[in-house]
Amino acid sequence: MNPQSMNSDIPGALARPLGALAGWQERRAKELMIRDMGSCVRISEVAEHCNLSRSHFSRAFKKITGHSPQGWLMRMKIGKAKSLLTTAMAITQVAYECGFSDHSHFTRTFNRLEGVTPKAWRCAFQHAITSNGSLMPEIDQDISNRIILNHAPHSLRKAQAQELHP
Repeated sequence: MNPQSMNSDIPGALARPLGALAGWQERRAKELMIRDMGSCVRISEVAEHCNLSRSHFSRAFKKITGHSPQGWLMRMKIGKAKSLLTTAMAITQVAYECGFSDHSHFTRTFNRLEGVTPKAWRCAFQHAITSNGSLMPEIDQDISNRIILNHAPHSLRKAQAQELHP
């Protein structure tokens, strides 16, 4: 390991890559983005709360999460949408609750990230519940990751894997 690639003064502590956000900056940024998920979140405002320029914040955020702030936020929105799709809420209402401008934008984004439309995902989820009895998703309680884990039914994940790797 190159000592210049890691930034840690405490031996044995989890080290962060150089140029990455500090722990408090990561927590604050994620909390702000999740809190304002339903409205238009300005990355420049989040960067300002972290005492960084927009460009430096974006680079540092990507180093720590592997995604741009916009990409990470979009994945959080889709995670929230999946949890709402497990309810009887109308898909249009799910789109608005998650901060999408309209139903078609939500459907395109969901399909791009998940490989299926929201309606198809909901149908597959409901089919998995009826065929497996009481299949309920696990919920991660961490505030920075309030998304449903293991949300896609096994049959849907298997179908997606076969599409990706024939």
